[in-house]
Formats: sequence, structure tokens, C-alpha cells
Amino acid sequence: MDIYDVVIIGAGPAGLTAALYAERQGLHVVVLDNIEEQSLLAEADIVDNYPGVKSATGMGLLETMRDQVKSPIKSEKVISITKNGGPTKFLVKTDDGEYNAKAIILATGATHRKAGIPGEEEFVGRGVSYCVVCDGPLFKGKRTIVIGGGNSAVKGALSLQKMGVADVKLAHRRDELRAERFWAEKIKKSGIEILWDTIPKEIKGDKFVKKIVMVNVKTKKTTELDVDGVFIEIGSTPSTQIGKAIGVETDERGFFKTNKNKETNVEGVYAAGDVSDTPLRQIVTACSDGAIAATAAYEYLKSQESKKA
Repeated sequence: MDIYDVVIIGAGPAGLTAALYAERQGLHVVVLDNIEEQSLLAEADIVDNYPGVKSATGMGLLETMRDQVKSPIKSEKVISITKNGGPTKFLVKTDDGEYNAKAIILATGATHRKAGIPGEEEFVGRGVSYCVVCDGPLFKGKRTIVIGGGNSAVKGALSLQKMGVADVKLAHRRDELRAERFWAEKIKKSGIEILWDTIPKEIKGDKFVKKIVMVNVKTKKTTELDVDGVFIEIGSTPSTQIGKAIGVETDERGFFKTNKNKETNVEGVYAAGDVSDTPLRQIVTACSDGAIAATAAYEYLKSQESKKA
């Protein structure tokens, strides 16, 4: 069984950048990619906010990143990580093998929390989006609705308005926003219509989104609205199960706690990208996290070697 300096779990922007930086330091690296949980980047129809790339599909950009990595990228699902008593520290078991690792970078990402309504999956990338920053500019001059009542939803609605979207509505299932007071006051002054006590019931369209059916949870009244875009901002679910099993701590939202070097509380384990407690979840910040984690892992391994000498 090979012994790897670093096993990277996840093959999104964070994991691939970590692999690139780690191998440039001469580390023996393997990337484990669970194809059942593909990177959220692959869902992006158009990426036009990544420096140096004027416009690309999410999958196209992801493939470019993969092509830059020389280390093996294996389509294997990690089943468990256990701590070893020996110098390799960790044993990573997948559905197709086992890997000894001196250090681990968790780049397992997060999944969008779905509304779970008819039409949602059908129109992803064709009017349904989970990222205002990524897709908002595509709706300039059009009609949109944001689903949610937290900070991300309110910020998203305000951002759409600034982007020149002709009509922006916000729908929230309660009669009071969950967003911080600052953001709640800001949206109330913005002129954006808030549909209180309202949840989505169905998304309709042909090739693209055309309408959304909303229902008032108190009156049970159903309303059909003409929209071009539906932004679902009801939170995300980090993929943390593997790390938590070896004692990696999470914050109150469920994301891995990290310091400025992307170190977790478990020595030799790092977290990068959407699964970590980063203040911004974008491609460019995921890449930054990956580079920082890989560099920190290299320094850690170098220090371990010095102790042995």
C-alpha cells in the first residue's frame, strides 16, 4: 500500500488547487473524487467572474483545473478515515481501496439546500439558480424572485437590484426575516417587494423558467407569478461526516472550523473551500483556501521530518 504525504478528499476548485500546490512542493499526492457528489462548480452554466477567464462553463473550467493536476485523481468514495499510531497518521478507506496518509485536506464541499418542489431540478441552469453572485448578471432587465429570509437571501435580492434586474421579489415563509437587522432594514428601504408567509410550490416553464406558483402558509392562497429567474437561497449543507468521525470540530452552522492556515483542531488535517468556515463561498476563494491548505500541509510535514532528524 502506497504512503501518501497528502490525501485530498474532494475534486472541486479547493481540492484541485491544493493538489496543484502540494505536488509543486514535491509531495506525493492523491485526490479522491466522489462522483456521487460532484463539485458545485460543475452546475454553473456560465462562469464570468473568475480572474483570467472571460467566460466558461463550470464544467469546462473544472476540466481545465483537473488537466493541470499531475497527481492521480481517483473516482472513489471515501468510506472512513481512521487515525494510525504510526508515522502515516491516517488510514483512508474508500469503496475501492485504502490509502495511508501523513496529512489530509478535506475539500468535500457543500450542497445547496433544495426547495424540493416540482420543476426545481428540471430548470437548474435554465432559470433556477442557487448563486446570485454567479448567475445574477444574466438576468439584467428580467424578472426574478429570491426564496429565503436569511442574510444570503436578502443580500442576494439587493445584489440583483444593483445588477439591473428589472423586477426583484423576495419570498419568505415567515412574517419576519431571519437576516441581521442591518440587512432587514436595508431591504425594507430598497423597494424590493417581500412576499411574507409565502413558500414556493412549483416552478413552470418550457425551455426556461416562465412562472412560479407560490402559496401563503397562513391563508393557503395560491398565486402564480411570471418570472425569468428563481434564486433559491435557503442555505447549504456542508459535507462534513467524514471529518467529524475523526473529531474535526464544526461551527454552529456545521462547517469545519479552521484557522488562517486552514488547519483544523486535528493535527495534520486541513479543510478548504465550501466545507470550511470561510466568509465567502466562491471559486476564487476556494482556490485560495486550497493553496493555503497545501502550503500549510507542506510546512507541517517538513517540521515533522525535522523532529525525526
